[in-house]
Amino acid sequence: MFLDVKRDIVIDAPRQRVWDYVSDFARHTEWSEPAHRLRIEPPTELRVGATFRSTGFELMRDWHNTSTITDVVPGRRLEFVAGHDTTAWRNFFELSDAGAATRLTKGERYMSAGFPMILVVAVLSPWLQWETKRVFANDLARIKARVERS
Repeated sequence: MFLDVKRDIVIDAPRQRVWDYVSDFARHTEWSEPAHRLRIEPPTELRVGATFRSTGFELMRDWHNTSTITDVVPGRRLEFVAGHDTTAWRNFFELSDAGAATRLTKGERYMSAGFPMILVVAVLSPWLQWETKRVFANDLARIKARVERS
């Protein structure tokens, strides 16, 4: 029942441009998995403790998340914990130099779930791991395309 997924991509753009794009929560709908139909109410401030709400469609239903930003290191790391239906998932972006380009890593880690969601997560873990890797690879490709075009 362990989910810890990371994917990365090299973007031909300076780190600050990549950071400006991924740290703008209002723009997450531009690159997120289209099938998830993400809707987001971005935080008013980009700071630890700020909260925001989002809704995404997966497993044939809408999931309403309340998220809290847990780490902000401008130009380097953005982390938030999303929770819904007694589950909690840690999500992050990390940026590092890759020559003149920027390496962007997107990750998610299962943290906890209450009953009965813990059973759902346990049963679906192998599929969730595979699906999350696929979704992240596609999300990163969309981010790369948008940032490199800007």
